[in-house]
Amino acid sequence: MLTRKNLSRSTTADPAVPVIRRIQQLLASAGTPGTFATRHTAGIDDIYFDVVDVGAVQLPLSHRTAQKLCDVARPARYGLREKTLLDPRVRDTWEIGKRQIKLDTRHWQRTLDPKLDLIARDLGLPDGVKLRAELHNLLVYGPGQFFAPHQDSEKADGMIGSLVVLLPSDSKGGALAIEHHDEKVSYRGSPNQLVLVAFYADCRHEVRPVASGYRAALTFNLFLDVAERRSERTTAPPVDALFDLVRDYFATQRPARGPLWPSSPAPERLVYLLDHEYTQKGLAWRALKNGDAVRASLLREVADRLDCEVVLALADVHETWSCEDDWGDDGRRRRGWYARYDGDEEDGDDGDEDYTLIELCNSDVELRHWVATSNKRVQAISDEVMDDEICFTKPSVDLEPFKSEHEGYTGNAGNTVDRWYHRAAVLLWPRVRTFAIRAKASPAWGIQEIAKALARRKAEVAKQRIGEMLPFWNSVAPREKAPGLADQILHVAHAIDDAQLATALVEPLRIEQMMPKMATRWGNLLARYGLTWCAQVFERWTSRDERHYDHEPRTTWLVLLPALSALLCTHGGEDAVELVRRIVRGQWMWLNARLDAWIKPPLSSHSLKTIEGASRPLVGLLAAAALADDRDLQSTIVARLAPERGYPIVGALAVLRAGAPHGAAMLGLGPLHDDCARTLTELVATPPRAPGDWSIMTQLGCKCELCARLGRFLRAANEQQFEWPLAKDRRAHVHGMITSYELPVTHVTRRTGSPYTLVLTKTQALFTRDATERATWMRDLAWLRENAKTPRRVRAQRK
Repeated sequence: MLTRKNLSRSTTADPAVPVIRRIQQLLASAGTPGTFATRHTAGIDDIYFDVVDVGAVQLPLSHRTAQKLCDVARPARYGLREKTLLDPRVRDTWEIGKRQIKLDTRHWQRTLDPKLDLIARDLGLPDGVKLRAELHNLLVYGPGQFFAPHQDSEKADGMIGSLVVLLPSDSKGGALAIEHHDEKVSYRGSPNQLVLVAFYADCRHEVRPVASGYRAALTFNLFLDVAERRSERTTAPPVDALFDLVRDYFATQRPARGPLWPSSPAPERLVYLLDHEYTQKGLAWRALKNGDAVRASLLREVADRLDCEVVLALADVHETWSCEDDWGDDGRRRRGWYARYDGDEEDGDDGDEDYTLIELCNSDVELRHWVATSNKRVQAISDEVMDDEICFTKPSVDLEPFKSEHEGYTGNAGNTVDRWYHRAAVLLWPRVRTFAIRAKASPAWGIQEIAKALARRKAEVAKQRIGEMLPFWNSVAPREKAPGLADQILHVAHAIDDAQLATALVEPLRIEQMMPKMATRWGNLLARYGLTWCAQVFERWTSRDERHYDHEPRTTWLVLLPALSALLCTHGGEDAVELVRRIVRGQWMWLNARLDAWIKPPLSSHSLKTIEGASRPLVGLLAAAALADDRDLQSTIVARLAPERGYPIVGALAVLRAGAPHGAAMLGLGPLHDDCARTLTELVATPPRAPGDWSIMTQLGCKCELCARLGRFLRAANEQQFEWPLAKDRRAHVHGMITSYELPVTHVTRRTGSPYTLVLTKTQALFTRDATERATWMRDLAWLRENAKTPRRVRAQRK
């Protein structure tokens, strides 16, 4: 059972812009002209209809006629999202389709038309709007039959509600209970007259179990006459007050929220969440329901006065709440806030949600399916909606979620529940901010618009647009996934002919986005802004704090660096050569820092794979250095890779293999080739491990007394097993060292005595590894000798 506790917090309980609360209060005070459900009556003789294979249905409905109707009916199904299901535990009733019903429409319409006018008034529809009712089916409920709480789907465009015509009978029970937000009403049939119940389609409703007799009802879908135009209501509070508030809202800077959250620009848009639910088919300005229509009309008038854009949109709301499990100390369910519709029915459960909502932890809103005031769909601007841009008169928590997921207590998180709602909203924003709002949602679109302005020689317009984007540019541009964005930014940075604006435009780009095909762009930028400007851009990209940044994109890009460098040197002259030289040196500093971390002991198999994977980026740097005639940098890199200076032999060999297609001479790899050959010759010359030699010469980085004792055991040639009484935390440290260094030693705890005994055993893998390693040395040495006889070179000339 869902209950609520301390629900004072909402998405605008502590708004960053206080004026939005006054906007919310003013909209809430706008008089709701109608209700969500209404009831009218008509005479028995006001409707005549026949049913196939039954004939004319006489009213009041007799048991015999009801049984005949059940004989020609079928069990009623129900919809669940995209499915149509048959489950008597949810819906237990008989249904007769409209094709089996012959209604005397002319006679019935004389009664129905004036009733529809009254219903339209009761539901708060504007003057002049006409309702139209289309027959849907005939439902017959026998003793014990019911329909569980549900919500009707909008079956066609323009449908806004349902009309249920309860036929007179002597049945008992079977009340139609209707709920919207926290309001509930219940209607029953009559023994001697028609009862007409109309309600909006987004209302949850149910048919209570029939106690005795038969309950029958004709159901109709209610539509708005699309030929009618919505008239404006005059019962709303003065528009002037709302005009002043909305104007202040868009002019007020967001206040600071502490030292880490300084004040920020005024909000870009106002989002008002409507009270009623709407589907994509039913969302239209002319189809808004009672209070929604009044408040939307107010906002439209304010938008016109303030020169604002205004649209309708579907709003998908996701909220995460902290909660408590709704179980008492005795293990039984607690009763919650929710009660049944009226007191003459036995209380029952309302679903199976056994938690109490405590506090709203997080919420987000996605806006889609935008509808302009012309009722035409317009392109949605997909962007995050900030909490201080949202107001409402009904919080989402008061609505029925279409999906709910309860996550109980876990080791790292509290008890939470996620709830999703389908809502609708009115959006408005100053028309002068349309470009900034769209550019924030789609940086690629913004850059394209600026490029178009430059192509039309409207440089001042382009500069103004750039100025509108700069406050959010660094936060949104890195998230843009549109292809070709970086190339377009470089084009605009050159065309704008303003070094300061160009710097701001390229700032959020990453160096990995600079592809070889952009070499011409950089040639143009060099010619316009000079070597210093271009070099500083690359330096800032390289030195950006990236402690949590995956290195793989950068190392992948370094493989492409020679292609970019070659094209840049070809088209950019001596300044381009110097720019390449500075880029390569900056990238070597970046990669060298990572090499230091990768070769730090213990060298695991994963570390060695990472070091081997660095071979192609290293060759990329060496090749780019060759293009820039930077032999000093080549010598520095090659010296760093020497096994004699501690670089792993597998990594040095991987560089030699990756560089072979280029030629050792071009890359300056001759000294590394010789160093590897000497190292492997010495290794191959060492005696193989003797049988029974259990020594492991791995040097442990830790200098504690436990690792000192472990090291003595590892180096002992005649000691295969060691039994070591150790406390739990000390055993854990030894376990960790053996695992991290991937030693061929098993570690098993014998759980007897105090403390337990750690049993270390050297395995046969020690001999297998040595044999495999020696075979690898011999193969690698043979490859080096063969490679030295037939060196390969690839010309790398710069024109």
